[in-house]
Amino acid sequence: MASLSIFNSESDEDNWVIQINQLVSETNLSILNKMPVCIYQVPKSLSSAKPEAFAPQLIAIGPYTHFRPELYPMERFKVFAAKGVLNHFKKYDLKQLVAQLHSTGPFIRASYHKYLDLKEETLLYTIAIDGLFLLDFFHNYLNEEVSGSFMTGLEYQVQLSGVKLTKDAIIRDIIMVENQIPTYVLLRILVLQSSKPADLVQEYLGSMLLSFCQKHSPLELTHSPTCSEAVSEHYHVLDLMYHLVVSHAEKSETPIPDQIEGTSILQKSSISESKTTYFKKVKGVITWILDSLKKLKDVNIPLVKPIKQNLQPILKVSSHLESLSSHPKLSEKEEEVPTVVNIPCVRELHSVGVYFQPLEGGNMAIEFDEKMGIFYLPVLRLDVNSEVIMRNLVAHEALTKPDFLIFTRYTELMRGIIDTVEDVKLLKNAGIIESSSSLSVEETEELFNGMSKSIGPTKTDKLDKTIKKVNNYYHDKRKANLYWILTDSVYKSWKLFTLLATFVLLAMTALQTFCSAYDCPSYFRPN
Repeated sequence: MASLSIFNSESDEDNWVIQINQLVSETNLSILNKMPVCIYQVPKSLSSAKPEAFAPQLIAIGPYTHFRPELYPMERFKVFAAKGVLNHFKKYDLKQLVAQLHSTGPFIRASYHKYLDLKEETLLYTIAIDGLFLLDFFHNYLNEEVSGSFMTGLEYQVQLSGVKLTKDAIIRDIIMVENQIPTYVLLRILVLQSSKPADLVQEYLGSMLLSFCQKHSPLELTHSPTCSEAVSEHYHVLDLMYHLVVSHAEKSETPIPDQIEGTSILQKSSISESKTTYFKKVKGVITWILDSLKKLKDVNIPLVKPIKQNLQPILKVSSHLESLSSHPKLSEKEEEVPTVVNIPCVRELHSVGVYFQPLEGGNMAIEFDEKMGIFYLPVLRLDVNSEVIMRNLVAHEALTKPDFLIFTRYTELMRGIIDTVEDVKLLKNAGIIESSSSLSVEETEELFNGMSKSIGPTKTDKLDKTIKKVNNYYHDKRKANLYWILTDSVYKSWKLFTLLATFVLLAMTALQTFCSAYDCPSYFRPN
């Protein structure tokens, strides 16, 4: 059996030898050290839940997808858009531009995780065509205040011969992990084509990318970098969007609780313990009375029959009491962080008095106010593109920052609190979810399913502490409500229980007297 190989012909082997010699040269080794891998292929473990969210459906961008047969029919539209950009600047044609990009070949290869089995000229033509297409698409997002006369008059070239491409489909394809092109390549093309100074061109490109991310990001941006920072500090548009919605800056200071706070904590602890003790005492009294009444059901004495007929409603309290006291959500909670976020849904939290309010600051700012019972969550803007964008943000985070999966943990949190359509409606009413008219409530409820099921647990200390506070608040409220319900019920029914207990004692005494004179076993046999 022949072994599998990356080579299809001898020419492929020759190209491989050439590329290896280029890579081991001192110049290219320094390039590899400076240029980290930033564009990955999505493993099946991440894409299996919904493969179509990671595979371009319309437009191929970059060497990973450029030559896929199912996407190649759209190549002429990309070429047409690229020609429009070249004609706008009137400086280099495509062949001359590729020649100018020749020195960037090693940088381009260093950016991609997968071995690129392409000749240098083929790779550069691929990058040039796709880069020009992206510039044609992004120029419509250019801030008018920044643009001046830059790229004005360039028509949007996605319509040709009566065929109009779906803009939303292009947006989804552009943001996918495997469909990325390094930002510095776009900058290089613009610098070569434009007569503007390089720093101004960088401002223009940064304005385009920031406007695109702000327009299509499902979460509000956590900070506002300058246009130059958007280009110089981020590898590609997906990496830029990720860092705009996830802020890695955590407060270094840890607040030390003062004596008052410590006292309140102790008071809360003592109150909780006293409620538990009272609950156990009340439950013990009720259980003893009900156990005594159960024994009367099997007694075959004519005098007891009228009472036995009214015992069934009372005995139902016993099973209800046992089910409440053994409810899993009222049991002690484990300290370990679960793989999947374990948290009550919105409807359950709302039932114990938790209110939801929108916040500014992104995932790192999620907080729960235990005193007021307010759960602060970032505003989530959903449309037809949101699911694909969020899934690719999760995949990008898993591939580039496996030790800090804060965005992944956020999607698990949302999946945990959204169980039904009613949960979505409550979050919409609270202003947490803003959904377009084209996205139904049912589709919103299904959006988070399976988004991160293939990713293992990670440490997200601040968010996990917030989730723990929400769980503690919910369980404490449930226990408190159960205690007050039982206390109120017992208080209102105390005279009845006293009468029943007195009757049971008198009945037992009478039975003992009766049995001392007559043969009781024949009477106490079940029917």
